[in-house]
Amino acid sequence: MSVAVLLGFSYQTDGFFMALALAGIFLTFADVFDSIGVPQLVRARMQSQEEFKKLAGLLLTFTLVLSTSSTLLALLLAELVLRIPAGFSPQAMEATKTSYLLLLPYIFGSFLFHHFGAVLRSQRRFTQYFVGEFFISLANLVAVLLGLLLTKDYRVLPVSFSVAYAVGCVYMLYVGREHLHLELRFDARAKKLFFQFFQLALLYSILHLYILVDRAFASYLGEKAVSALTYGFLLAQIPWTILRFEHMAITSLAESEGCIKKLNFYLGMLFMFSLPFVVLFFALPWLPVKLLFGYGTFSKVDMELTSTALQFYALSIPFVLFWPVIYRVFQIKERLLEVGFVAFLGVVTNFVLNYISVFYLKMGLVGICLGTAGAYAVICSVGYLMLLRKVSLKS
Repeated sequence: MSVAVLLGFSYQTDGFFMALALAGIFLTFADVFDSIGVPQLVRARMQSQEEFKKLAGLLLTFTLVLSTSSTLLALLLAELVLRIPAGFSPQAMEATKTSYLLLLPYIFGSFLFHHFGAVLRSQRRFTQYFVGEFFISLANLVAVLLGLLLTKDYRVLPVSFSVAYAVGCVYMLYVGREHLHLELRFDARAKKLFFQFFQLALLYSILHLYILVDRAFASYLGEKAVSALTYGFLLAQIPWTILRFEHMAITSLAESEGCIKKLNFYLGMLFMFSLPFVVLFFALPWLPVKLLFGYGTFSKVDMELTSTALQFYALSIPFVLFWPVIYRVFQIKERLLEVGFVAFLGVVTNFVLNYISVFYLKMGLVGICLGTAGAYAVICSVGYLMLLRKVSLKS
């Protein structure tokens, strides 16, 4: 909110949000801890505390290797990655490059935060984990506010992200200090874990493409389009941000080995939770936009573009809540290749729908938002039907 009010939308904010999406490519391995780390750690904890300690140490060793190598890779591949927003002007491209380089510490810090987050949640220490997320949000907010009030410089944004994750890592290192030990072994269990890890990394790399595809197509729509899409999707994710249900449900689902009845219960609950948001955001998209951003340098054009993005992104809300729970059931059941296929199908759907709507139907932001909604609907439907089919074959 502070970015919209104090800075408004421009090619510079477009560049920052594009850089954030590009950095997400290299955060693939960090996000995997949310899915593979918790179930494996839960199983180890249920065996013995000693097994849990060994696995936590092994994952920390792996985390340090991945965080270093991913950050270096992001730096070495910068010139190649920065070619993705092909529709940007030279000024927007320069802002993207600057923001991207300033986000490198953010990439490194994300790995450590996700690792200790998985360790804490596997022990049902949810409060400490969410406090860590709160510290990141608070540090980011304070850094952005102070930076923009003093300088009005867009480079405050990527720097704030990096600073915020540094704060979050310090907190997580403190609350998880009893697990600050390294373990290096390559037995059968470690081999299986690493194999699953890289399979799931393929899935996550595909999922990151959703945001990247939307913003890459938005780069052809002119200045402010990427920023409006970013804020529209950010508002549409409010239900998910409030709940973050998959982070809590994964422990229960892992303990029940991905029980389909429990999944059905969770999906029904999520649908009822999301329905009021869908109705509100689709019918009155200007209301939350005006309440949250309608101040300072946030212009009338900014408001109209963001309201349009929110209105049609609202159709994705139930599916955005469903998918993280569905694919975690696939992961718990160790059927990663299948869910990887489903996710890939979604990316292809998103790309095709965006291409048709932007270049042929000339639907602009509306077409991109509908393409995302269609892609999420496809992966949730296909994924759920595949899980049901497996259950019916066993019965």
